[in-house]
Amino acid sequence: MINVGVIGAGYWGPNLIRNFIKHNNANLKKVCDLKEGRLEFIRKSYPDLSLTKDSNEIINNPGIDAVVIATPVNTHKEIAIKSIEKGKHVFIEKPLSDNYNDALEVVNSAEKNDRILAVGHIFQFAPAVTAIKREIENGLLGELYHFSSQRINLGPPETTVDVVWDLGSHDLSILFYLFDEYPNCVNAFGSSYWWNGIIDNAHIFLDFPGKRTAHIHLSWLSSNKIRSTSIFGSEGNIEYDETKPDEEKVIFYDKGIDSRINAKDSDVKDLKYGKGETKNIVFDKGEPLYLEVDAFINAILKNEQPINNGIIGCEVVKVLEQASKSIKFKQ
Repeated sequence: MINVGVIGAGYWGPNLIRNFIKHNNANLKKVCDLKEGRLEFIRKSYPDLSLTKDSNEIINNPGIDAVVIATPVNTHKEIAIKSIEKGKHVFIEKPLSDNYNDALEVVNSAEKNDRILAVGHIFQFAPAVTAIKREIENGLLGELYHFSSQRINLGPPETTVDVVWDLGSHDLSILFYLFDEYPNCVNAFGSSYWWNGIIDNAHIFLDFPGKRTAHIHLSWLSSNKIRSTSIFGSEGNIEYDETKPDEEKVIFYDKGIDSRINAKDSDVKDLKYGKGETKNIVFDKGEPLYLEVDAFINAILKNEQPINNGIIGCEVVKVLEQASKSIKFKQ
């Protein structure tokens, strides 16, 4: 049984609280938030849960094994390192930090103190993404070539971060998980249309050591929610649309047959091409956040690194920072 404390009960905190309470191998000991209203909200749902406004009651508690951090991103580094140095394993909501150097400090602290560090990249645990990873490892796509994604929705009414930092970590974590490598070149373009001075539409381009490429489009300019991802390979491509029903969410398209190849105009044959066979990819059901919590608890019990470890969290922050600098340079 892993004793857990949660720091932060705002927008996402209650979802984490619910899933840690539900887990058979987790015992949620205490929840912290600075705002009385948030604590009262948690108290109404879980009247027996111990609550506090002082995060040190969790960090310094020798009976707590793991700290879950769901606070504003600029507080992540301080809380995480204090927790790790007190011997706690840490689950920290994405992004790991608001800059690469701080993210690297957290990762190094976890390694130095032999603690498990997990970052809340929830889409690594989406059953559809897990199925895509399985099919790639089984060779369905052959040699991987390119990743392309669109993540579009209306932006928040008030924001202190731009669209790159708000949405980008989702697609980057999926990309790095599927490619199993990190980029050696990052380029980005962006504009501010509706949010004065804040980038609300951006394109990120990435090159990888294995000659693969990627393009990520992030935007706050439409009320039509778009969550589409395409992965291209030598044997075909996979289309993943998070907004569709499960039976239509992930589809493999065979590369097709092109009878024009090696054909001449004088040949007595149709010169045409067409798409190949399609296959719906079947995947298991499950709540991604519960699967993420389960992976964190099991990583502690087995002393194994989870797939959403500090390294991938750090690399995501690195690219977000590089993309932001690239956009500023071009403006």
